[in-house]
Amino acid sequence: MEFNVRKTMTELGGAFAVTWLVFGITVWSGDVGASEPAVVGLGLASVGGVLAMAIAWMAFKGADILPPVTWMKHMSNTDNLSDVDAWINTVITLVAQIVGAALAIFLMAEITTDYITYAQAHGTGQAAWEFDAMTVMSIVAAGAVLGHISSKVDSVWAMPVAVMAMAGIINFESAADMASMIMNDTGDMMAVAVPWIVDGICVGAGALIGGMIDENLPGEEE
Repeated sequence: MEFNVRKTMTELGGAFAVTWLVFGITVWSGDVGASEPAVVGLGLASVGGVLAMAIAWMAFKGADILPPVTWMKHMSNTDNLSDVDAWINTVITLVAQIVGAALAIFLMAEITTDYITYAQAHGTGQAAWEFDAMTVMSIVAAGAVLGHISSKVDSVWAMPVAVMAMAGIINFESAADMASMIMNDTGDMMAVAVPWIVDGICVGAGALIGGMIDENLPGEEE
């Protein structure tokens, strides 16, 4: 297997840009510790987020940027499931996204004085991940729709709009969550890493199932 430096750096740069501009950083809306939190960033579920994601995918061409998109692309191709090199490349991509997000979080922390740290936001630790059948089914279904849109719609705006629509179902910010947790050394590894992996696999499984259903549907008669 040949290590693709350009692909890795593109993923890192894309994750950095999206974490900085779209996901943003959480700050105190007023007095530190005595006010409500507010997010400084465009947010995925917004018109600004759609525009930013579209521009990011155009600027960092070839980058997945979002972990669920990486899983979707990997698992929608059945050949990748038994390809060791493909799995290694997927892991490298996921790690590059975390590194890019970590660099963005570090930058935002340096230029913002009233930000809320991971430890402040989750002082007692995050709740352990629990299996919920309906949640898993929703993520799988969302993955099927996302995969179908990715494979069938030839437009740079299709995926950003789809991501905006599914932002409440799929955790597209999982790389930033992982980066924040690791940088703060909070001990919440399992609480953050499990959904980062499991949610991604569910999205990929949905894309795989959706692709198989589409391939087996009867075509239009001439």
